[in-house]
Amino acid sequence: MQSFEVFKHPDTGYQAVKRGFSWPGFFFTWIWAFSRRMWLTGIILLLIALPIVLLFVEVFRENPILALTSALLFMLTVGLRGNGWRSHNLEVRGGRLLGTMKARDAAEATSKVAASGGTIPADLKAGPRSAGLLAVPQSVQRIFAMVTLTWKAAFRYRLFWVLTGLLLCAVVGLPLLIKDDGTAEGFTQILLTYTLSAITAILGFCTLWLACGTLARDVEECQIQMVAVKPIGRWQIWLGKWLGIITLNAALLAISGFSIYGLLEYRAKKLPAEEQVKLRNEVLVSRGSAKEQNMAPVIEKETDKRFEERIKKSGTKGIDLKTVRQQISEQVKAELQVVPPNGVRPWVIHLGSAKDSLKNQPLYIRSKFNTADASASGTFYGQWQVGLPKKTAIWQSDVMSLAPETFHEFRIEPNLFDDKGDLYILFHNPNEVAMLFPLDEGMEVLYREGGFALNFARGLTIIFCWMALLAALGLAAASFLSFPVAAFVCVAVLTMVFSSGTLSNVVSEGTIMGYNEEKGTVGHSVLDQVMVPTFKGILQIINLARDFSPIDSLSTGRSITWTQLGLAAAQIVLLLGGILAVGGIFIFNRRELATAQGTN
Repeated sequence: MQSFEVFKHPDTGYQAVKRGFSWPGFFFTWIWAFSRRMWLTGIILLLIALPIVLLFVEVFRENPILALTSALLFMLTVGLRGNGWRSHNLEVRGGRLLGTMKARDAAEATSKVAASGGTIPADLKAGPRSAGLLAVPQSVQRIFAMVTLTWKAAFRYRLFWVLTGLLLCAVVGLPLLIKDDGTAEGFTQILLTYTLSAITAILGFCTLWLACGTLARDVEECQIQMVAVKPIGRWQIWLGKWLGIITLNAALLAISGFSIYGLLEYRAKKLPAEEQVKLRNEVLVSRGSAKEQNMAPVIEKETDKRFEERIKKSGTKGIDLKTVRQQISEQVKAELQVVPPNGVRPWVIHLGSAKDSLKNQPLYIRSKFNTADASASGTFYGQWQVGLPKKTAIWQSDVMSLAPETFHEFRIEPNLFDDKGDLYILFHNPNEVAMLFPLDEGMEVLYREGGFALNFARGLTIIFCWMALLAALGLAAASFLSFPVAAFVCVAVLTMVFSSGTLSNVVSEGTIMGYNEEKGTVGHSVLDQVMVPTFKGILQIINLARDFSPIDSLSTGRSITWTQLGLAAAQIVLLLGGILAVGGIFIFNRRELATAQGTN
């Protein structure tokens, strides 16, 4: 005998739901939800299941325990909570709970209740409904109620379907309108860079519009008063609307992401065979990178040494010590970056712990240089050598024709690093012009870390973090402003974010006006003393979110690590979003809702 909850619905009659573990829900998850007419639950479970399937396929060979654990946890959650979700769904659809009873199966439970005229026989009654292993507290249930209302509003006003159509048009329409040149780079530029940028822009503006409107309009149209008088806190209203918006974003991002991924796989097969190989090795992959050690301590040490020698030789009379030291520092830095005509420049790249997994694996060199003079052909010659004689194998390239101010990426042979994981690279400059390789982006070694699917999912998650921050910004503005003013404030904040390059120039130059490029002097004013520190603080806050660029990483096949994803979630959602949430809830709690209509 098992315990069943028996419901009576005016249209469908009696239905019984078993209490306890749901084996059909465990094995079939979202399919089981759809079969029980739990449409919203089925959609949510499907959106959760698809990334888990990708994770399972991607990491099963490398880490089967992680893949199996993630799938099992998902299935266990549905099994443990499935029957509770079904009971809740029956009540939402108009079913009335008659009570709980003992029976061998659901058919026996409904037949006995029907035979007794809609009452449960006294000898078959079971105990009251239990809370269950994963029961949700009442305060959280109220938040979930606000989430449900937000979703219902999105479907009622056709917002979800309109946004889905716009996003799919961006995914499918851009590749049709803009043809690639048949190369892996052109293919990636359109199908990844352009489409992801368009999706981020569409979702970002819609998130701000929805976040500002859903709270501000509820207050202006006096709808929020109907909710506020119920046993629900204002912080629960605010948080419920935020969760509703970000879960809506999660669903839209999942649909867009799967569309892009499927289109990538489909269109990639139409590229020439050589470009397909390049695409799989350089773009549709997750690649780690290694660079030369940080040269700042070396520059600082050599600058101090030369500065002391200069002071001993010339003294300090009549010279600007700060300017002299800066000139020496720039000279040392130039010596480390410049490859003179017919000269060579060595690099030592330490691969670290990755060396053990890189045996028999090809590596890629990614370099960039600048020149002071232009050539007639627009390109310069260069030759590379990788490896150290008598210590490792040697690989040498043919003389290459290289364009300045452009990234060049090429493959080198495997197993060229030594036992410590050090890779020795030598560049020969046969030109009559010096070539400058910047310390920050002049030389980099790339290597395979994993597959593209999981990396792509991490990139979409960072974009989701941006959307969560925008939702918090919109709701915080709407907590005390009318809809037009809140939208204006949010657009102003976005404009400031997009103008971070201008803010960075002001901070680096130390002035808003009065900088003389020819003399290299700065004319300070009273305004600079206030605005420059202010801009510096604003820039630091903006960089907390802008430091993560998943679109650039995905377009170049760079690895988005779990550490980067964790930092993105901590800085963007927890720190910045948390500050906005606390401020927005604090103001919303103290806002007089009853007089809001009259004050506008």
